[in-house]
Amino acid sequence: MKNLSAIIIGGTGQYGILMSQLLLRKNYKVYITTRFNKKKINLKKKFTKINFLKLNIYNKNEIKKILVKLRPDLVFYFAGQSSPQLSFQKRKETFKSNYEGCKNVLEVIFKNNLDIKFLNATSSEMYGRINGKINLSSPKNPLNPYGEAKKKSFNLVKEYRRKYKMKNYNAILFNTESFLRKKNFLIPKICLAAINAFRSNKKTNINNILVSREWNWCENQCQLLFKFLKKKPQDFILSNGQSYSIKKMLIFAFGYFNLNYKDYINVKNFSLTKNEVKIKKTNYKICLKRNNIKIKNIIYGKILIYKMIKFYLNEK
Repeated sequence: MKNLSAIIIGGTGQYGILMSQLLLRKNYKVYITTRFNKKKINLKKKFTKINFLKLNIYNKNEIKKILVKLRPDLVFYFAGQSSPQLSFQKRKETFKSNYEGCKNVLEVIFKNNLDIKFLNATSSEMYGRINGKINLSSPKNPLNPYGEAKKKSFNLVKEYRRKYKMKNYNAILFNTESFLRKKNFLIPKICLAAINAFRSNKKTNINNILVSREWNWCENQCQLLFKFLKKKPQDFILSNGQSYSIKKMLIFAFGYFNLNYKDYINVKNFSLTKNEVKIKKTNYKICLKRNNIKIKNIIYGKILIYKMIKFYLNEK
């Protein structure tokens, strides 16, 4: 029986680490690439079963050396500057990391005739404003450079699949949370705001409470993603269909301590900017039904908030 292996390019974030843990449980040999030596050393101490490699995604020779030598079954492309807000200040880096790096990997796989399933992580930021629920045929009109770069990579992966019959997948990701999420992101910030209010009556600034999103749990998303990789190469939406406003998530978080969020949250803006989308909902079930994929134990809403609060309360 062949030993299975996977390479996660740019895998030091929540998706890369949690995907690696799932793959290890399924007896894959896992490699994670990063461009930072310091980060590689620190993660190697914590995750001893993962093989960490240094890789410059703009150097095709480096990519070729790793892929030809290791000949993995799966390659995940999770690299790239991933903040929509920062993408306005870092346009060049956002484009290069999300599109050019992805293109380089595809070219190496194609030119060396490697039998690899390639998964590109794209984003809901491709869509902009959509009336109704988002599905694969919804028009893609990004409102920021990050969304533009993801749209280009999405189309490129699709074109290589169509033109060269490559085993390429596009996973369209929506807002995702986990214990590994950086604490300056919104959902961790909400959970910590409730904890700080309970412990020391501290107040927290929130930009607005109008936006509604489908806040997903990363472990659920990785499990789903792996199920799609067992199906034929395709594009698919990865989300849970449960949209909650920031206001509702605040109510859940402060309700954990029987507090009213209004006493502890300072809302900075009561309207959205031209680049913000108020509501995002998906018709995610279409992709599941088409592939005969069933899911259970989905974590979202209040359960997600409570899990994160309990984790932070027990954090040393």
